[in-house]
Amino acid sequence: MILLLAVFSAALMLVGGMVGAYQVQRQQLMASTLDANEAFAAKLARTTSDLLLRAQSNLSYAATLMVRSGMMPAVQQAEVDRLRHLELGFNSVTVVDMQGVVQAAAPEALGLKGRQMDRVQWRDRLNERVPTISAPFVTVLGNLAIVIAQPLLDAEGRSLGRLSATMYLRADGGLQRMASEQYFRDGTYVYVVDAERRLLYHPEPARIGTVVAGNPVIEAVRKGRSGQMRLVNSQGVDMLAGYAHVAAADWGVVVQRPTDFALQGLSDLMLRVLRLAVWPALVLLAMLWLLSGWISRPLGELSRIVGDGYQEGMARRIAAVRCWYLEAQRLRGVLLAMSGQVHTRMGELHSAAHTDPLTGLGNRRGLEAALKALEALQRPFAMVELDIDFFKRVNDRYGHDVGDRVIVGLADLMRSQARQGDALFRLGGEEFLVVLPESDLAGAMGIAERLRAAMEDARMLGDEVVTLSAGVAVWAGGDVEQTLKAADQALYRAKQGGRNRVEAAP
Repeated sequence: MILLLAVFSAALMLVGGMVGAYQVQRQQLMASTLDANEAFAAKLARTTSDLLLRAQSNLSYAATLMVRSGMMPAVQQAEVDRLRHLELGFNSVTVVDMQGVVQAAAPEALGLKGRQMDRVQWRDRLNERVPTISAPFVTVLGNLAIVIAQPLLDAEGRSLGRLSATMYLRADGGLQRMASEQYFRDGTYVYVVDAERRLLYHPEPARIGTVVAGNPVIEAVRKGRSGQMRLVNSQGVDMLAGYAHVAAADWGVVVQRPTDFALQGLSDLMLRVLRLAVWPALVLLAMLWLLSGWISRPLGELSRIVGDGYQEGMARRIAAVRCWYLEAQRLRGVLLAMSGQVHTRMGELHSAAHTDPLTGLGNRRGLEAALKALEALQRPFAMVELDIDFFKRVNDRYGHDVGDRVIVGLADLMRSQARQGDALFRLGGEEFLVVLPESDLAGAMGIAERLRAAMEDARMLGDEVVTLSAGVAVWAGGDVEQTLKAADQALYRAKQGGRNRVEAAP
């Protein structure tokens, strides 16, 4: 029990430690992934803002040169060509005057130069006096795009027209190139969304331009928030997402990684930890085995002494057991006290066994006490019940004095055949009982047979033979009275079978 308790405790601690370590590592991995994604999203948001601000700055610089040149056509064309070839991802650049006529355009292959724009459609735009970034829209050619515009203002602040640059979001432009460079093979990817929940960039090109609903991260960035979140996205995938708001265009940048990808190495890690913990666990179990044996050794020795039953020198054997801890010492003390009590009780029983005035054998009261003592020790014993055959005829023919001599003679025969520790009793009249501790059926039958033969050979009445019958029973647990009845029934069968014989209880 000590070993099982120790092993169970050690196993429980190991399992609890592994589960606790797994949960801690899991939370740390998820937290670190969320922190990294949030930091990366913030960095990309700043990079996106920088890209848009650089685009606006270049447009502002080009607009200043055009206005200073007096809106010379050559300068306008030179600047739109320059802007077109910058690494900002502009797909087209145009200059429109206040009449809605395109004065310069790049690339020239578009054929926009000299084209009249819709006056009604462009009226509000031409009157805008601040730089703007349009909401994403679909062009005539089906491209998702944004327009970054810069008003052309003279020294008096009058509007001379508008410089605009178009950036295709699906094409290999600045936003596409900047975001796609952040795709990782560990499952992490980036997407950009506008205020209308429309995807401006996604690693799956087919999804660019689609509107995503029911995504809490997108709802958060639409409200201008930045942070981190674990969520199930619109595709039903458990994600660890970091997000940041791009104030320059009212967009949101989201960096996310599937939770399964973030945790996929954790199981392997815990297996390695478990393998490393096996040898210390085995050493601990070996120590527990030795320690439990050391602790239980005094208890085992005491139990073996008690299991051997009451014997002479039992107290010395108990006292010799080395009990090095308090509980074993207390148990040894109790056993020593009980041994002394049993010794005293056995002495009292021995004295009480000589209370029969005629034979000096034990009487029925002594038998009851002896049987209780043997039952308390829980050691098996046998009993032989004896009865003198035709004893009434002896009394009638020779008188009671001769009958008493026969009874005393049988008692002497019983003493001569008894072993050390056997208890002898006269139950009354011509009935006797022998109690044989630690005896089996075969041994008890042998003793009974020797008594029968000795009685037959004794010639207590001269030439007339006096015989006896015997019944034998063995107690190995249970009700002692039932064993006594079994011996009595065996004696009855011996009488019925012709007397001068020994019968055993079934």
